[in-house]
Amino acid sequence: MGILNNGPHGPFKGRINNTVYYMLGDKNVSREIGVSTKPRTVPQLRNQLVTRLCSLFFCSVKDFIETGFSIKARKAKDNSYNQAIKHNKRDIFMGDYPDLEFNFEQILLSKGDLNHAEDLEVMQIPFGLQFNWKTDPKMAWPDAADQVMLLAYFPKHNRTEYELFGNSRISGTASLEIPPSLHGEYMETYMSFISADRTQVSDSVYTGGFNKREGTDYSLLLRS
Repeated sequence: MGILNNGPHGPFKGRINNTVYYMLGDKNVSREIGVSTKPRTVPQLRNQLVTRLCSLFFCSVKDFIETGFSIKARKAKDNSYNQAIKHNKRDIFMGDYPDLEFNFEQILLSKGDLNHAEDLEVMQIPFGLQFNWKTDPKMAWPDAADQVMLLAYFPKHNRTEYELFGNSRISGTASLEIPPSLHGEYMETYMSFISADRTQVSDSVYTGGFNKREGTDYSLLLRS
């Protein structure tokens, strides 16, 4: 059943026959539903698997990408999730179907024009991770007021720990607390900056993996 919002001239929402209507930003869009009886090709099967894996991963980092892609989404009149998929889907997988695995170094969790960190170092500390980067005491405003965004992703658990609005850029250091239950677990880490007025972000930077164990196959962990 389709719903006609706001009277006869309002947008449709819902299903009518084999067509689904929905809102995408401020646009009323539609798509047809159909069932194909043809065998799927390898490229189609690969795309189906990539789509599912992307959904699992990007849903787990949803809060982070909501901020990290918010500006791109606003300019495109889209949502942050769609923009994250658009900027990642093609480049973040390695291997041949069906043996695909994430290339974590290629994943972007934010996209924008701010400068990223220079001379970045990350180390494990007793309660989590310590991030350090080059800074200048004479750094001018507003760059000095940019805030750091930090994220650790745990493939085994498809779980994240993150900080959206952390220390200022000029501080040159920030920490991310990791729950004791995840200490020693394999994690992949990322860092971005966001302006104090929330109008700009930087591209995220991959800051390395920790605790990956030799002989453990992590490529299939997201398929369960």
